[in-house]
Amino acid sequence: MNRSTALEVLGATAVAAALPLRARAADTVRFATIPIDTGAQAYFADAEHMFTKAGLDAHVQSIPNGAAITAAVVGGSIEVGFSNILSLATAHEKGIPITLIAPAGLYLSKAPTSVLMVPKDSPAHDARALNGKTIAVNGLKNITQLAVQAWMDKNGGDSKTVSFTEMPFTDMPIALSSHRVDAALLAEPSVTEAKASARIIGQPYDAISPDFLIAGWFTSQKWAAANPALVKKVAAVLRESGAWANKNGAASADVLAGATKIEPATLHAMVRSVYAERLDPAQIQPLIDLAAKYGILKAAFPAQDLIDRNVLA
Repeated sequence: MNRSTALEVLGATAVAAALPLRARAADTVRFATIPIDTGAQAYFADAEHMFTKAGLDAHVQSIPNGAAITAAVVGGSIEVGFSNILSLATAHEKGIPITLIAPAGLYLSKAPTSVLMVPKDSPAHDARALNGKTIAVNGLKNITQLAVQAWMDKNGGDSKTVSFTEMPFTDMPIALSSHRVDAALLAEPSVTEAKASARIIGQPYDAISPDFLIAGWFTSQKWAAANPALVKKVAAVLRESGAWANKNGAASADVLAGATKIEPATLHAMVRSVYAERLDPAQIQPLIDLAAKYGILKAAFPAQDLIDRNVLA
C-alpha cells in the first residue's frame, strides 16, 4: 500500500469513528404483529421514525395469528412479536422459551374495546338469561371464553350451561344478526360494525379486572440473554410509541388505517386501544390467577416470571 492510499484509509477510518453509532450501523430487529389496534405500536414507531432515531433498522410485518408469531420468534426468523398475555402465560407453562419485554394494549372498564353483545331483539338482558345459550368467542379456552365464564358466574349466570362456539370477530356481527348465536364477545372494530343490529349486554373483561394488560411484546429467552442492551432499547421505543398513540388518536388512526384493512371512518368512530406505558406485573396477575381458577392454566404463577429481568431493572 502506498503512502497516499494509506492516508486515505486512515482518513476514512477517522471519519467513520466520528460518526454517531446509528449512522454507522443500526441494529436490525424484525417485528411481527397482528394487524389490530391492540398491537399497533410497531406500526406507529415505524411511521413516526422512532426506530430510526433509536438506531434500529426495524422490519415490521403483519401475521394474522399469535401462534404463527410465537413459532417465528422461537424459531429465530423474527426477533420481537406481539401476542395476548394468556397465550404467553400458556406458552410459559408449557416451557416454551419466551419472555415479555414491553406492554401493548390495556383493558380499561371505562373505555372497553371488547364487549358481550346480543341481537337487538333478544329477550336477554343479564347473565342469567344466557344460561343454556350459544355464545361465540374467537377462541376456545382463551381470554374471550375465560372472560365470559367469569362474568356469567359473577353476575348470577351459570357458565357451565353455555355452549361456546369459536369464530373470528369479523364473522360475529352477521352471526348475531342472523341469530346463529345467542350472544358473542366482540372486539373493536367488530363492535362498532355490529351496533346496527346488536346491542351490548355486558363487559365480561370487567370480571378479570377493571384494569389489566391484554397483550404485550415478547422475544425468545435466547435472544434476550444475548442482547440485553438491545432488548432495553426496543422496549423503550415500544413504550414511547404507545405513549405517542395515547396522545394522538387521530394521527394514530390514520397510521393504523394504512397498515390494516380497517376503514378510516370505523377507526375514528370506534373505542380505541389505550397502551400501557410500563410493564406492571400487577396488571398481569389477575388474568393468570383467573385462568388457573378456570383450568386454562394448570396453576397460577408470579407474573414476574413472564417478564425479562432486564426490562424490570
